[in-house]
Amino acid sequence: MSRRYLRRLRRSGRRGSTLVIVVLMLMVLMAFVALGVDWGAVSSARAELQMAADAAATAGASGLPTESTARARAIAYANEISIRGEPIVLDDADITVGTWDKTSRSFAPGATATSDAVKVIVHYELDMPISGMFGYPSVTLTAQSGGGATTMGKVPDLVIVQDVTPSFAAEISLAKQADKALVDCINSKADPDSKVGLVAFSGLEKNLLSPSGLVTYGSSYSTVVSKISAIQLCDHTGMPACQNTNQAAGLHMANAILTASTSDPDVGRALLLVSDGAPVADTNVCKKTKGKYSTAAATALCPGWGNVPTAARIKASTIALRDQMAAKGYDIYSVFYNETSDPTQTAFMNDIVANKGIYLETPDPTELGDLLAQICHAYTSEHPGLLW
Repeated sequence: MSRRYLRRLRRSGRRGSTLVIVVLMLMVLMAFVALGVDWGAVSSARAELQMAADAAATAGASGLPTESTARARAIAYANEISIRGEPIVLDDADITVGTWDKTSRSFAPGATATSDAVKVIVHYELDMPISGMFGYPSVTLTAQSGGGATTMGKVPDLVIVQDVTPSFAAEISLAKQADKALVDCINSKADPDSKVGLVAFSGLEKNLLSPSGLVTYGSSYSTVVSKISAIQLCDHTGMPACQNTNQAAGLHMANAILTASTSDPDVGRALLLVSDGAPVADTNVCKKTKGKYSTAAATALCPGWGNVPTAARIKASTIALRDQMAAKGYDIYSVFYNETSDPTQTAFMNDIVANKGIYLETPDPTELGDLLAQICHAYTSEHPGLLW
């Protein structure tokens, strides 16, 4: 065998070895590409799937305590969601209705007449075309709603605006009982970190939970209840001075409290007005002491009224405040004790409602508690939250 032939053979062997190394390197690079592309898609799909599970559970919770309604809403909402163009399909086995224990912060499966929580598990099979070349053509992803969705999630910050004008004298004790029942109801359903405020108004207004105006149920429930128990008619200790009914004053203060809230904007804001009549003119609202108006609402509103707060001007300002809060996304609920079944007053009190708020009225003050119970149900059901 000649030396020239041996040299050729060695060079050919080196070229063959180089080719093998190049092929192996390409395979390694392709594997990294597969990891980068396919597993990046896995991470993205998992995030989408988690949001889908949370959204479906929240939709289901809005149908509680009726199990069938909760399941139907979760399934219907999931059908509207797609992952990479493919709709989410839920089976009954993917939905669990149960009860949330806020003391132990645990979910107990099992539907009952008082069920208040829903868990949803979502499955999705993701194709992985590059990884398929290495024996992994797809991966099955699963996401569970965070801790279960329930009406006991964080509900919007709520300011209760209570009328304490003299015309409410015979009914104020019933109104206080209704306010307390509302707070008890929300406290039993809502996350302890949910916030509540309390405002009393006549022609003027008073923040009963100074200085912040908003406190949590978890740490301040007893304080809120004591403040409600201490509500009296205007001119009594801790209450605003007596002037005729001026809803604009109450809404003005509630708006200021909600606007100053430090809660996450996604939690939402809401106001509940409890009153017994449309505005009544009273020039004392705009009187000054040592050159100053009595309250923040008077300072803001009286100049625009020319210091003459007629019923028409108060109504216009009330509706303007409603529009401001509605534009911010605040929900406004209105409960009216309409002793004379006056349709004109009904129209005004109904007009105050905004966004997801509802309007209720009664000519019987003993029904105020029932109406506020309905408000509690609507308020908590409209804003189910996630328990993490």
